[in-house]
Amino acid sequence: MPGECKCRMGWQGRLCDECVRYPGCLHGSCSQPFECTCQEGWGGLFCNQDLNYCTNHRPCQNGASCTNTGQGSYSCNCRAGYTGTNCEIESNECASNPCPCFNGGTCVEKSIVGGYVCRCPVNYHGSNCEKKIDRCTNNPCLNGGHCLDIGRNAVCKCRVGFSGPRCEVNVDDCASNPCANGGTCVDGLNTYTCSCTLGYGDKDCTQRVDACSSKPCFNGATCYTHFSGHVCQCPSGFMGSSCEFRVQEPTTSTYVDPPSNLALSACMGVITLCLLACGLVMLMRGLKKGLINQKGMVNNDLEHKTNNLKEKEPFLISPPHFKMPNQDCLREKSRSKQKLLPASDMEEERDGRRAKSDVRNCNATGHHQDALCHPIFLLPGASEQCVFATEV
Repeated sequence: MPGECKCRMGWQGRLCDECVRYPGCLHGSCSQPFECTCQEGWGGLFCNQDLNYCTNHRPCQNGASCTNTGQGSYSCNCRAGYTGTNCEIESNECASNPCPCFNGGTCVEKSIVGGYVCRCPVNYHGSNCEKKIDRCTNNPCLNGGHCLDIGRNAVCKCRVGFSGPRCEVNVDDCASNPCANGGTCVDGLNTYTCSCTLGYGDKDCTQRVDACSSKPCFNGATCYTHFSGHVCQCPSGFMGSSCEFRVQEPTTSTYVDPPSNLALSACMGVITLCLLACGLVMLMRGLKKGLINQKGMVNNDLEHKTNNLKEKEPFLISPPHFKMPNQDCLREKSRSKQKLLPASDMEEERDGRRAKSDVRNCNATGHHQDALCHPIFLLPGASEQCVFATEV
């Protein structure tokens, strides 16, 4: 008809703008001719397979779980007591063949629908008695014992030399006293060792032996039998219990031994003596210097006294005009003068007394020596000092 569009193959519609789907496509669409693009939840060549069948149809019954397996198929995981494609058939698990309980277990139906319990035999456990109890897993046997699971118990088969439920006891091999001739028995693991006395050997100390028979001494040493065993007399240049070591010859060395404590003590003693000697010398010099100074002071004092006498010479009276006064009066005057004189003048008073003693000595020798002894007196004056002098 005029005004109509004649579409090309694969297109359709009034304006020829709709594509033709693939023949047989049910739940699909196209954007190009002869395509079949499936909608969500559908699959297959013709989009006729429900990929989410469990959600859309919920085929499983009696609380079974549904699983999509693709291509519009599914599977139901039935609860205990039910069977069938959709778990719609109630079943008796204990009546099934084979029995759900393994290893000779007994199946018992529960009071509620769809349940059972397995009563397991000895050495088995689990919901279906599928697990075997292994009492030897933790290896209860000691010292290499072998574990055997028998019935409800584990039994240990011990090695030779051990005993006890777990092979924990070491059998005393010395209980029978196997060592002879006073030997000492030492127990071991399924064995024993004998420590023999001198002169005996072998495993049980039953054989007579010589301590030097095994030639224990080396390097030509001489062997002697001792109560404790052999004794080696080593030749020159060797040492050790069996003379097995060579004595090393001392080598010359430039190494100087450090000074010993005795040498250090001697050095310290010498230094101390030197210090004491120096101190003594310094002390003697000080004493000598002090004596010299003291002597100078005495000389100065004598010079001072001599000068005083020279100054008083004009006041001295010549001997011919006077005679010796009365001795008692002279002593009385001397005592009165001592009371008044200071300490420095008392020394002069003592010098005067010595002069008087010389006068008395002169009188004692005789009156014919009056010409040689002349008493001299100091006239009374302001100083009130009495000076005695003799002239020879």
